[in-house]
Amino acid sequence: MKISVVDQSPIFTNTNANLALKETLELAKFCDSMNLNRFWVAEHHGSDAFAGCSPEIFIPALANATNSIRIGSGGVMLMHYSPYKVAENFRLLESLYPGRIDLGLGRAPGSNPIQAGALAYGSKTTGPEFFTTKMNDLKSFLLGEKPETEAFESVNVTPGLGNIPETWLLVSSQNGAELAALFGLPMSLAYFIDQDCLHLADYYRKNFKPSVFSKDPKVSVGIFAICADTDEEALRLSASASLWRRRVQGGKSSSFPLVEEALKEIGIKSLGKGERKPFVGAQETVYDRLQPLINEVKPDELKIVTICEPFNAKTRSYKLMKDLFD
Repeated sequence: MKISVVDQSPIFTNTNANLALKETLELAKFCDSMNLNRFWVAEHHGSDAFAGCSPEIFIPALANATNSIRIGSGGVMLMHYSPYKVAENFRLLESLYPGRIDLGLGRAPGSNPIQAGALAYGSKTTGPEFFTTKMNDLKSFLLGEKPETEAFESVNVTPGLGNIPETWLLVSSQNGAELAALFGLPMSLAYFIDQDCLHLADYYRKNFKPSVFSKDPKVSVGIFAICADTDEEALRLSASASLWRRRVQGGKSSSFPLVEEALKEIGIKSLGKGERKPFVGAQETVYDRLQPLINEVKPDELKIVTICEPFNAKTRSYKLMKDLFD
C-alpha cells in the first residue's frame, strides 16, 4: 500500500496564511525524507481555514525543496480555468521536474459563488455541464493534438515542453466516477469529503476505458486520519478539526482553533460524540478501522489528510501511518 499526503495548508488561530504555507513546505520536506509516494496541495479561495489558493504556483517551491516525492495538485478546479492554460502550466512543470509532477483535477468550485465568478471573470463555461468539453480539450492540449472545440483548432501548446504529467480525477459522486472511467483517468476517491463514495470504485473498474492517461484502472482513497501513540491522545488532537467542522455546519467561518481552545469549548467528554471518527486513534485502532475500507475498495494508495497541531504531532501521525504499511 502506497502512502501519500494531501495537505490543505490549514490556518490555526495562532498562525496566518503565510505561516500555514511555510508549514506545508516543511511538511513536504518531512514526507520526502520518509519516502512517501506523493504530496498534493489543495485549491481553496478566500478561506479563513485554508491557505492554498494556487497549486500550480506552490508546486515549484515544493518540488525545489524536496528530492524524490511526487508533487501535485489535489486538485486544480478545472471549471474555473482555460484547459489550454492548465495544459501549458503542467507540461511546463513536467519540463522543470520530469517524472515528479501530478495533475489532480477537481470538479468542485473550491469557493463560494461570488469567488467563483471572480475566478471566471466573465467566462460562461464554468458550469459542470462544460466539464466534459473542457476535459476533452485539456486532453488534446496535453497530447499536442487538435482540440475538440473548433474555435481552437489552430491553437498549439508551446512546443518542446515536458511530457504529460500523471493526471488524476478527484471523485466523490457517481458522475465523477463515470467521467474518470470514460477518460481512462486514475481516480482519487475523496472519502474525507463524502463517506458514501466507496462503492464507486467497483463501477469505475468495470467501466474503465484504457487511455493515454492509464492503461489500467487506478484507485486511491483520500482519508482524514490522526494517528498518535494512544487512542486518547489522537482523540485529543482531533479537537481542533472537530470544533471547526461544528462551526462550519453552524454557518460560521473560522480558522482552526488550537487544541486547548477547542477542548475548553466542547469538553473532552463530548469530543467525538455524534461524529464518525474511524481513522483517529493509535496504530492498532486505525489499522483495524481501515480494514473494511481496504477490503471493499482494494486501493492502490491511501492519500492522507491530517489536520492537527502542534506540527510535531502532525509529522508523528504521518510516520505512524507509514509504519503501519511498512
